[in-house]
Amino acid sequence: MFIIRPFKPEYFHEVISIEHEIFKEHDPYTYMELYESVSDGFLVAIDQKTLIGFVVGFLSIPGKGRIFTIAVLPKYQNKGIGTNLLENICSVLKEKGAKEVGLEVRMSNLSAQQFYLKRGFIPVWVEKGYYSDGENALVLKKQL
Repeated sequence: MFIIRPFKPEYFHEVISIEHEIFKEHDPYTYMELYESVSDGFLVAIDQKTLIGFVVGFLSIPGKGRIFTIAVLPKYQNKGIGTNLLENICSVLKEKGAKEVGLEVRMSNLSAQQFYLKRGFIPVWVEKGYYSDGENALVLKKQL
């Protein structure tokens, strides 16, 4: 059984550990900056006392939400945790006035693409060379 709750600074090291295991993309200090600027859009999933996933989202411009990242530890995937994090962040963004939400996913990450497509996101374009290794990103959006 897991719960979704707001991020707290004491979760920082666990978030960075998950980030490094799954993405290896972002500067760790980015997460503290995000917490300081969009704390209500930084949620974590906790199973008993273990942080097992997180999501960060914010309004990029009025009416448009952006999901910066969402991650769930591999052994906890396919158990509804990612869906729950996604639904929660979409609710937070909608409450803040978002009419739509967007995100980027690696072109090679077909399982993540399927995850988002099943949850109502639609592909809108490909962002060339988006990731630090030069891989393209598929940009997806969903109306809220």
